[in-house]
Amino acid sequence: MHGWISFMPRSAWRVFLATVFIGIGLISALIVPAIVAEPLPAKKPVTVLSDTMQADKSRGFVVFRGNVVAIEDFTLCADELTVTYGKDNEINDMVAVGSVRIFQQEKVATAARAVYDRTSRKIVLTGQAEVVQCSDSVKGDKITVSLDDDNAMVQSDGGGRVRAVIMPQKNCVQPSGKGISEEARCKGSR
Repeated sequence: MHGWISFMPRSAWRVFLATVFIGIGLISALIVPAIVAEPLPAKKPVTVLSDTMQADKSRGFVVFRGNVVAIEDFTLCADELTVTYGKDNEINDMVAVGSVRIFQQEKVATAARAVYDRTSRKIVLTGQAEVVQCSDSVKGDKITVSLDDDNAMVQSDGGGRVRAVIMPQKNCVQPSGKGISEEARCKGSR
């Protein structure tokens, strides 16, 4: 070997190379994921309006009853909403029952029951579930809607069938949001 490397004994040379490669590997393991990974979407606050509220902090849930309106990046309307919390006091999920209606942009979903998993950002609709987007609609016994990628899975139980109506012309009316409160939107769609 030539140059400064020739002054190192062969065993020291192997230790030096192993240390350099391990160091490069550790640096790559720490830096590359930070550069490549997509940031997680920030959780938005949830605002809930209702006639009554009952909290049980020791068991980690809150029940809202009567004309419930919950607002995140969608609006959920129901007769009753149960919100459960995890150990870090973050909302884990929300279960809505009774005349459930969900509005998000040009989509409207209705069902007897809806379960929103806040971690996966999926809503599972059951009981005469229907989703209408613009002039298209889909009905099934169970509809799972993914809020982040705009995908849905429609299922039918007990030999029933899924029904989809796809119109040739889309009549999408973007909600203006001017002068209409979230509460009014809920009351106007029962």
